[in-house]
Amino acid sequence: MKYIDDWDMIKKRFNAFWEGAFIDRCCIAVTAPLRGKEDEYHRLKALPRLHGWGNPEEIIVLNRKKFEVTKFAGESFPGIWLNLGPSGHAGFFKGATWHMDHQTVWYDPSIDDDGYDTLAFDCQSPLYTLTLSMAKALADDSQGDYLISMPDTAGNLDALAYLRGNDTLLVDMADEHPGILGALRKLQAAWEKVTQEVYDILKSNNDGGGMIQWLRVWAPGLLAQMQVDMSVMISSDMFNTFALPELIEQSNFLDYPLYHLDGAQQVRHLDTLLSLERLKVIQWTSIAGQANPSHYLEVLQRIQKAGKSLLLPLPDAKDVESLLTNLSSKGLHIVVEAEDEDQADEIVRMASRLSHE
Repeated sequence: MKYIDDWDMIKKRFNAFWEGAFIDRCCIAVTAPLRGKEDEYHRLKALPRLHGWGNPEEIIVLNRKKFEVTKFAGESFPGIWLNLGPSGHAGFFKGATWHMDHQTVWYDPSIDDDGYDTLAFDCQSPLYTLTLSMAKALADDSQGDYLISMPDTAGNLDALAYLRGNDTLLVDMADEHPGILGALRKLQAAWEKVTQEVYDILKSNNDGGGMIQWLRVWAPGLLAQMQVDMSVMISSDMFNTFALPELIEQSNFLDYPLYHLDGAQQVRHLDTLLSLERLKVIQWTSIAGQANPSHYLEVLQRIQKAGKSLLLPLPDAKDVESLLTNLSSKGLHIVVEAEDEDQADEIVRMASRLSHE
């Protein structure tokens, strides 16, 4: 792989992470601007999230420029995020209407009161065909130079909320609308289809595995992110009725299932998540306005004690030492950006020094 020189060891550490273990230290992915390239690094970083949306040539040029000014330390690696908007499989259905800005993609509700039963996958959907063509274009360019992420098509219930409207779907769930579960099964079928197809396109480039770019994680098999972001608005009973079935199906479908826990409000669903026998990793996100992960050490330790690996993207490096000290290094992966090359190297040394059972 270009831009890094220790990919074989990185793979070994990731393999241990997925098995709830560690070799010489926990996984820790650290990026920083290369010395003398700081201005260009920060200029490129400041570009909108969806800069070049749908244009593989522009995305490739942009990311190769980023790779050239980035230090990849620890388990970090060069990668491109195949990002056409969150829960993008909502756009694979007939009648879906969406619009975008430079940061995200928005959907207008397209399912009416009688529309659950008529929800239909559209193999000619522009978003579906673009997802596949983008994957092919990136793989053709990379030829192993960098990894390519699985698409952001996570969350069937989240996708249904886009198509029905959040508030309306919540009312339907409270009323136990009979069409919801059938619609979710259709979304699951679309999710399985695109997940398998994109994985098959990318796996040779990705060294036989899968990758999620924003989480800086690679696995030696079929990997995708599972999520139910709208679960912050529903009870545990509703979660078990409407969300749990997709999580069971997806964790059975994937070789390496990972759940994206988006904020402390989802902790009320943690017992259900921990009961998923095949779930390997829980990724904790402290959303805007919430404390850093070290504030939730008891919850994080509970996840580890339940036998799940733990992935922690951090907003800054302040929490690294506390987390390394208070969490087991078995099945631990920390993702953080350093201010400069020296700090990046020191963070990796700290991980080596503090890693423990």
